[in-house]
Amino acid sequence: MSGLSRRDVVKLGSAAAAFGIGFPAVLRAQPKEVVMLGLWSFTGAFSDVGPVLDRGMKLALEERGMKVQGKTIKYITRDDETKAGSATRRAEEAVDSDGAKFIIGPWSSGVALAVSEVAKRKKVFHYFSGGTEDISGARCHRYSFQWAASPYTAAKTVVDTFMQANPKAKRWHLLVADYAFGWSVEKYIKEVGKGHGIEFVGADRHPLGEREFSNYVTKAAGNKPDVVAMINFGLDAVTGAREIFNFGLTPKVPLILTWSSGVEELVQLNPEIRENLWVGSNFYYTADTPIAREFVKSYQAKFGNPPGYAPAAAYGMTRMTLAAMDKAKSTEVADVVKALEGLELDDLVGRMRVDAKTHQTLRPYFFMRCKKKDAMKGPMDFADIIATGATPLPAEYAACKDIGSL
Repeated sequence: MSGLSRRDVVKLGSAAAAFGIGFPAVLRAQPKEVVMLGLWSFTGAFSDVGPVLDRGMKLALEERGMKVQGKTIKYITRDDETKAGSATRRAEEAVDSDGAKFIIGPWSSGVALAVSEVAKRKKVFHYFSGGTEDISGARCHRYSFQWAASPYTAAKTVVDTFMQANPKAKRWHLLVADYAFGWSVEKYIKEVGKGHGIEFVGADRHPLGEREFSNYVTKAAGNKPDVVAMINFGLDAVTGAREIFNFGLTPKVPLILTWSSGVEELVQLNPEIRENLWVGSNFYYTADTPIAREFVKSYQAKFGNPPGYAPAAAYGMTRMTLAAMDKAKSTEVADVVKALEGLELDDLVGRMRVDAKTHQTLRPYFFMRCKKKDAMKGPMDFADIIATGATPLPAEYAACKDIGSL
């Protein structure tokens, strides 16, 4: 601008102001990339899950050539440490410093609730997959979405199917992870159980990251249950299942992993422990949908093992987010939020629809029965899918009364 006098510059600024654009706006460029954050646990209680979540999200983005709506996708990750404080701090840093507008994750329900508040405050998109009902319930808002099945859908699928196969198994003992996920699933296991005349003879809660289950198992055995059902996840579920087997409760007494990661947990258990094991999950790799078959094929070719719920969730959430961008023909957060509300399509686990009023993704939940060792056709042939269920949360239980505004 060396050829312009001071008076010329002032005139330009006045003209720009007259058109309502402001002089600085002349120099402001629209972002040419879409920054997406994978907020995963690389350390902490769920550190074993972080790397496979990262794999799932990367795979979905790579299928699109790292582009959406003509823009390059920049994928970044942060370690939430499985702690709410770390997760919120790193989410805010990614938004403020890296320009992240789309957050996928984290994995822990309690941590995700804290991140959901960041999304609301910063007005950025947030997709989560976990067992708490609060994100699509009492703490619902326009910026957060839930990919996993409703805890009610999971409980209904598990209890109805198990009781149909075992109608005399009326005495249930529960072992529950003591945080938002465990509370939500426990609530609906008990609610659905009423219809089957189930007596809950015990319900012990344990902290996230528990490594000593002997006292819980001793108490469970003393209650002489027909069934032990665990509502926990990851290493907690693996440690608990081993202790229950070592005590001698299983396989005589059936053990239910109500909300499991599937492959990632089952691969850590000996065949003897899996003999009378029943497993509920948001994904199992033998799911018979076109997208699941291609996903499993790609994942297995790249990493050597079939995917469990964790990489499938990251993959599925990313696909749904990109589908909303396609529908909106935009990568602006408000446009993508509106496009995802009510979006219905055949995707990873079958027919999926996002409830616009609650942001709960309505979709199937899987229930498996593990195989005995001599029935396995290969080292990863852990279980058969014996049922899927998609019963949505009844309206009378819905705690999301007003999703709010953008």
